[in-house]
Amino acid sequence: MNPRAWLAGAAARLSRPAEVDLGDGDWPHHPMSLADGHSGFAMVFARLSEESPELRKVAHEHLSTAARAQRPAVENLFDGLPSLGFAARTIARAEGDYRGLLARVDPSVLRLAENLVDAEEARLRDGQPGARMARYDVTSGLAGLGRYLLACGAEAVLARVLGYLVRLTEPVVVHGHRIPGWWTPDPPMLADPMSHPDGHLNIGMAHGISGPLALLALSHRHGIVVDGHEAAMRRIVTWLLARRGSDQYGPYWPALVPLEQELAGTVESLAPSRVAWCYGAPGVARAVQLAATALGEPAWAEEAKSTLRAALRRPWEHWGIRDASLCHGSAGALHATALVLGREAEALPMLCDHLLSLREGDAVVTVPPNRPGFLDGTAGTLLALHEHLNPSSSPARLPWSAALLLA
Repeated sequence: MNPRAWLAGAAARLSRPAEVDLGDGDWPHHPMSLADGHSGFAMVFARLSEESPELRKVAHEHLSTAARAQRPAVENLFDGLPSLGFAARTIARAEGDYRGLLARVDPSVLRLAENLVDAEEARLRDGQPGARMARYDVTSGLAGLGRYLLACGAEAVLARVLGYLVRLTEPVVVHGHRIPGWWTPDPPMLADPMSHPDGHLNIGMAHGISGPLALLALSHRHGIVVDGHEAAMRRIVTWLLARRGSDQYGPYWPALVPLEQELAGTVESLAPSRVAWCYGAPGVARAVQLAATALGEPAWAEEAKSTLRAALRRPWEHWGIRDASLCHGSAGALHATALVLGREAEALPMLCDHLLSLREGDAVVTVPPNRPGFLDGTAGTLLALHEHLNPSSSPARLPWSAALLLA
């Protein structure tokens, strides 16, 4: 299928907000959501409008539909008011665009971030090890909210978030052993709560330490630096580079390090992660690359590139890609790989072909099938493919991939 024809068909299917089905029964979506709702669709049409200005009206219609919805019970970068404000900033092209909406949204996001920092500071004062992933990660926690704060210029609250993330890198004592402070007692998957009963150290971009590293790096590049900032970045990168395994294809990152293997020093026995944004070399390598740029460490950047190249040398059936989503599919791998290795990377055509092969008419097959959203569905796939075909010289003040902490 011609990729531009698929783009046109998918965009047409999402262009009428009232006709987009946000529920498939098994996985209900929310209108005020970047992950699964109209906030994410607004970002799609904001990007498409760079080549087709008439689509800005569609972006605005999706944003208005999201703004009229009732707020969800749980809010984070991808759901509720933060998702609405993030989408508005992505659409904005001139000073003052969406000023009224952002005046309503920003104070709520700042309070949400401060409440999370307050809770984590209380935990740390009480000497309780074990950071919950939903407190610090990109999709639910402070790494994602911190990217919003960086975009909106809320430096005082962002400094509190960064200070917390610095403390998160400091050692804690668990079962009598000193280990990195981002150790979590959480299961890596809620569906498998007993998979690692002693907890783990998560490596991935979506739920692991790579998300905080990316935020620390991006903030540093924007001149927002707190005490211990550079030392924290160096601790994370040193740990990440030392936790790689190696096989005939080269170095690789596992998805996570169980506590027992961190203590035993047997990380090399862990299997390679999937090749995705959420877990695996595309997302982790981008976080390390951002840190390398921020601190002037070209050797780190080369290690990140070599690890991603090794992942891409493995046979396709070992990549763990089952769908075309941004989160854990070929769309996210396509975009992150282009950022890390450049647009001439050998794997990009294969990823693009895979993305286009998983389609049914104008839809893209995801898990669950036919999800329309940004993170796991057609909207995000459309964005990654459009970026691949039309590299942005974007007037956008906030690129859409900033939601993934890739920019």
